[in-house]
Amino acid sequence: MRIRPAVLIIENNHVLFMRYDYPGGSKFALPGGNVDAGETFPVCIARECEEELGIEVEVGDLIAVGQVHATADFAACAHLIFEGDIVGGIPQLHLEETTANDLVWVPADKIAELNVYPALNDAILDFIHTGKKGQYVGTLKQIWL
Repeated sequence: MRIRPAVLIIENNHVLFMRYDYPGGSKFALPGGNVDAGETFPVCIARECEEELGIEVEVGDLIAVGQVHATADFAACAHLIFEGDIVGGIPQLHLEETTANDLVWVPADKIAELNVYPALNDAILDFIHTGKKGQYVGTLKQIWL
């Protein structure tokens, strides 16, 4: 099973997403990635944000954990979402480091309708509206494109 930590960055009631475009539509991912040997989750998130977005982030508390079961095309994955803040730099997509097509700040009231990867829309909105943290949401109903 893969483990993918990611960070929820909120500024002015907008969430930072990386947009990936596919023939079947777009997918919106929180910044993060795969853990390298010996890395903690916060270190992984900080490295991925530096490499892919050119920003320094301060990683906070765990917001939510969910899992996606393996399919014929995709490996099983545990997704961990942490709260975070940009403490240095301005987010800019480094195309040599990612396959994302764009960076977008999405208004919080539009998140429910997005194809978010991982599919933790409800947990993200719970955190935004109530500050709820540390929830295990179980199996995610991920939409693959």
